[in-house]
Amino acid sequence: MSVIQTHCNARLVKVHFISGLPRSGSTKLAALLWQNPRFHAAMTSPVGGLVDRMLEAISEDNEFSTFISLEQKRALILSIFSAYYHPQLPE
Repeated sequence: MSVIQTHCNARLVKVHFISGLPRSGSTKLAALLWQNPRFHAAMTSPVGGLVDRMLEAISEDNEFSTFISLEQKRALILSIFSAYYHPQLPE
């Protein structure tokens, strides 16, 4: 499980990721968490693909990457998480 901290509505929110191999119980854990309205748990989401594309766009292979600071890169990646999960985060 990995954790990302992001800001949503001027407060710090932790986003936890569940991953697992087949038959490891990750689907059961997601199903249990999904029963609680304070949590959002799904089997899959487009966030991984969005982050991959963003990382490609701001990587050193891109000629414009020199104009993007490390802090800006971090903020761009975190904004994907806060924007996607914003309506689903508990108040």
